[in-house]
Amino acid sequence: MAAKSNAYLVTAYNADKVNYDAPTRILVAGAGDDLGTQFQEVARGKALKYSQQYPSEQIVLITANEPQIDDKALLKAWGFGVINEDRSTFNGKTLIDEAVKFSKIDSIDIFSHSSAQYGIHLDGKAHRLTLNTKGLDALKGHFTKDAYAFLHGCNGGFNLAPFLSDMWEIPVAGAMTSTNFQKLNNDGNFYLTEEGFFPNTDWAQQNSKSFDTTLDCSKSGICLRLKPDNNPYTGFWGEYTDGGLPFYKFFCTKNSEVDCKRVMAKSLLSFIGNTNLKKTGTLVEYKKLLQDFLCPISAKNDLRGECAANLENSLLTKDQTYNPFSRNQVECDFKGCKAEIKCSKVLLTGVYKPGTCTLVNNFEGKATTLAREYKAYLEGFVNLNK
Repeated sequence: MAAKSNAYLVTAYNADKVNYDAPTRILVAGAGDDLGTQFQEVARGKALKYSQQYPSEQIVLITANEPQIDDKALLKAWGFGVINEDRSTFNGKTLIDEAVKFSKIDSIDIFSHSSAQYGIHLDGKAHRLTLNTKGLDALKGHFTKDAYAFLHGCNGGFNLAPFLSDMWEIPVAGAMTSTNFQKLNNDGNFYLTEEGFFPNTDWAQQNSKSFDTTLDCSKSGICLRLKPDNNPYTGFWGEYTDGGLPFYKFFCTKNSEVDCKRVMAKSLLSFIGNTNLKKTGTLVEYKKLLQDFLCPISAKNDLRGECAANLENSLLTKDQTYNPFSRNQVECDFKGCKAEIKCSKVLLTGVYKPGTCTLVNNFEGKATTLAREYKAYLEGFVNLNK
């Protein structure tokens, strides 16, 4: 076990000070633990993407201070000016205390370990942002018109994403399975780096796909991203074999469908994928990136191509039951999902017992979540410039 610093850093991308009244993109990186600095690395890639898409907006990274390295020096090398180093415990309350200082939040992206049971791990399992974090509601009203939040960790879509959407009254996206790091290959696609999940070891040396200029993959975060797996979660908490989704699902519990779809479309502009989409991008460019975002990929067959073709076909045939996920899809709309996580509890404590949790799929029939989400993004495309 790595020693815990219980400290966090507030930094600004390409800046050495912050303006709390300026439009701001907030990035959050939880402690990496066994993953080292990879959460910070993908946050760095997202910061670069935001800086290119929205050059007039401020980008702030709030991150656990990784104790095994000189984290401040590393972040400075990546372009983050250290605004504050706080020795307080990095948990949900301290994160909200920092975020609430900003009056015009355009987006919040959180890269972290997480669970359906206990939310986002900011500094280990003991220091989290959960449904019960005090002061969560204080952030409501600090968001701009088309703001959204993105929970990039495992299983954030089951409970926390719809809860935060309801609390903050903004669209919030989360995963309905485990998420994992994907690396850019020279064939132009991102793959998991575990044996059997990539076609070859010809990993890209440069990324000419995702940013305004061709960049060297040796720079952290340039050729790395987090994306949901194409299989149900199996891990510390149990096995969710009854379903999942291969993409981050958006929830808009208090937003109109028109507003929700517009924000979803705009959120795609920050996705690090196979196309450098701009607000003025064509429908063809938009669809290519959207299919990269929604569809899983396989090293063994053309699953991505099959998925893209079936999603396009669903628009014509109105058959929305296509499912590329390795098990059943869960049925979700913008309010929530017809699925729940159930766990045994440790006797007399009420604490969920690791290894006992299962997913209960409460939908009978063939789910239509993926095809409906594809259609929703396409309907939002017409408002991409607004």
